[in-house]
Amino acid sequence: MSGKKLRFIEIIVVTLVITAFITYEVSYANGIDDYISDECWYVSAARNILRKIFNATPKFTSENITVTIEIVSPIDSEQYSNWLYDLKNFVIYGLRGRVLKDESYYVYNDQGNYLPALCVEISKENLKFVHLAPHEKQYAVGYCYPNANGVLDYLNLEHPPLVKYVIGLMLYLVGDKPILWRIPSILLAAAILILMYLSIRKIIPEINTAIVLGVIAMLVTIFDITFRSLSMVAMLDIYVAFFTYLTYYLALNGSMLPAIVTLGLSASSKFNGAFPFLALIAKTIRDFDLHRIILFIILIFAIPITLFLVLSIPLINHLGFETWWTNGVIGAVNWHLSVKTLGGPPQSAPWEWFLGINPFPLHLVYDPNTGQWIADLIARGNPPLYILTLVLSIFLIPVFKDLPDEGFTYVYTWTTYLFYILIWFLGARTQYSFYMVQLVPLIYTLLFMEIWYLMTPLNRVLQVLKAWKELLKSLFSVLSKIPK
Repeated sequence: MSGKKLRFIEIIVVTLVITAFITYEVSYANGIDDYISDECWYVSAARNILRKIFNATPKFTSENITVTIEIVSPIDSEQYSNWLYDLKNFVIYGLRGRVLKDESYYVYNDQGNYLPALCVEISKENLKFVHLAPHEKQYAVGYCYPNANGVLDYLNLEHPPLVKYVIGLMLYLVGDKPILWRIPSILLAAAILILMYLSIRKIIPEINTAIVLGVIAMLVTIFDITFRSLSMVAMLDIYVAFFTYLTYYLALNGSMLPAIVTLGLSASSKFNGAFPFLALIAKTIRDFDLHRIILFIILIFAIPITLFLVLSIPLINHLGFETWWTNGVIGAVNWHLSVKTLGGPPQSAPWEWFLGINPFPLHLVYDPNTGQWIADLIARGNPPLYILTLVLSIFLIPVFKDLPDEGFTYVYTWTTYLFYILIWFLGARTQYSFYMVQLVPLIYTLLFMEIWYLMTPLNRVLQVLKAWKELLKSLFSVLSKIPK
């Protein structure tokens, strides 16, 4: 087959896979017209940043807009009912609007763990009168806020701001609907699949084999439950997965300075996005001279920190430096290295992710056949393939530098993962299985490279066993020389 014809078929196959993935994700995500899991925090924070910091509101294409009106905290449930009665009358008769969510959603709680509010729909022209509402504390334009105390003031300072800016930009430019929040996540997941294909195509020297393995890797990743679920949710982790893999792809191709920039963007999405930095330093030590190594190490800290500070300027201007530093840096570090919740969603230690233990349910649906709620979106992953990758990686320890990419994918994947174990021992015991999505594309890239390596040639397994024999002999030799 000629090169042009092969290239044409290759493009068609990859395009069909990506198109099918995006179509499925959009269709499924569009069917969930509510917050999914932690979207309630990130989307609310993005909406608040838009309103409080940039003095902007989400885009509405119709003449009617949705507004959440928060009232001052009542002293008891009776006063809450009376105040909401007053507010409902004002909305219906004064603003000629309608109530979308009332006290049946914003349920009163004796401990104050609720949002005293109504979510209403009114005409745009009547928005200027909302501040006249009885008992009004504040209001926000946009999709109905979740029932959480203080959510109209929440800025999610425990995480860096980049993803909230992206979500906020979608709200401002396109609109404030669940499917619209999720479009960036779906597109980033599709971009990850393309980058995976290109990476495997670069790593595997046999073009036909590379194409086949690249397509298989894409399909396996699509059918990974963790990847597929997180790809349609407006949470931070798929952004981290994208920037982590983009950093890997750039470094794989020798573009080390752009890789530092994307590493900074990853860390500015969520702090665990910085975890691959040791792998980049290791690659630099292997590839460059001493002067370039020193410069790279300086830049790998300076550029991400600078990006984080620049992206935080709007927050600093709004809150003041001291408040931002206390909450957005010191408080964030302490929060990440602590046990954050007792009870609640199932927590999962990093080593449990490989076994599918305590998977995190992102969304539940009611099954009328069983009369139970079941998770249709869950971060369970694909334990058999995760374990296979781990086993092969352990088996290849003596020869990992002989892999076709000189061991870069191996080091990049496992050093990133080991940081989760490190922070677990440092106190971050509250970890969840959906964190694994940062590693999923790397795991499958590594898996198919390892399979290719062990089968090319077919006697490679014997060579690896010989390498183990030599390694153990050297180890025993060193141990025998240690004085007793």
